[in-house]
Amino acid sequence: MSRKTVAVVVTLSDREGLTPDEQISLRHLLRYLGHYDKFAVAPEGTTAIPPGFSAKRFNRCFFGSALAHGRMMLSEEFYTAFAEYDYVLLHHLDALTLSDQLAQWCTKEYDYIGAPWLQCPDSPWVDRARVGNGGFSLRRVQAFLRVLRGGRASQSFVSYWERNIARRRRPLRWTLPIAKRMKYLTSARSHARRWPDCNSRGNEDYFWSDEAQRLDTAFRVAPFETGLEFAFEAAPQLCLELNGGRLPFGCHAWPRYDRAFWEPYLLV
Repeated sequence: MSRKTVAVVVTLSDREGLTPDEQISLRHLLRYLGHYDKFAVAPEGTTAIPPGFSAKRFNRCFFGSALAHGRMMLSEEFYTAFAEYDYVLLHHLDALTLSDQLAQWCTKEYDYIGAPWLQCPDSPWVDRARVGNGGFSLRRVQAFLRVLRGGRASQSFVSYWERNIARRRRPLRWTLPIAKRMKYLTSARSHARRWPDCNSRGNEDYFWSDEAQRLDTAFRVAPFETGLEFAFEAAPQLCLELNGGRLPFGCHAWPRYDRAFWEPYLLV
């Protein structure tokens, strides 16, 4: 099948209407990326789709919470829905597009690029600087499907079983060796489904930033410096300095991290 290059994908919530800040985010998207194929991912039965967007509807179990959204982003079902495209730009409605660089980023051939995490007061939980957040991220569809279909789960998943077995009043010690050898239990598909339970950082973007390369050594995550050129998230003033005074392609969580920094750039 001949594939198209990229689609812009906005995930909607299960509530009706957009907040004022979400309307600003959508305005930026349409200004800079309006000429690309655009899809709104929405719960089944939703009729409120933004003008100019095609709808991709998924089961309502994937909506209503960050955990539900993460399960969708870790499912084959989601990426299969966009299999006609080489890439999807996942654009949450707390992100901003600041220019049209999408075609250029698709030529860099990374499998995953997102707004980097960096060690700073805004994000004290970050243990090392790296790419990155999924709320404004470019994802190579076939690479994501390759990981989910063919990868093998890592030690963190086996540790999940070890912890659960140890918590039993009478641990069934014989179950762990069997679990390690069962393809279903150690497959990437199963690992992704249980990711929130087997890792303290259960967000789906930690899976793609950290775990995917352990499951599939060919999976290419952009380095931190490249991620800064792509997007900012926490501490945008610091990110600007680290990026040589240049604004990125976009940003994520602009109302949360130093809104005043972004105010001069908002299309209101």
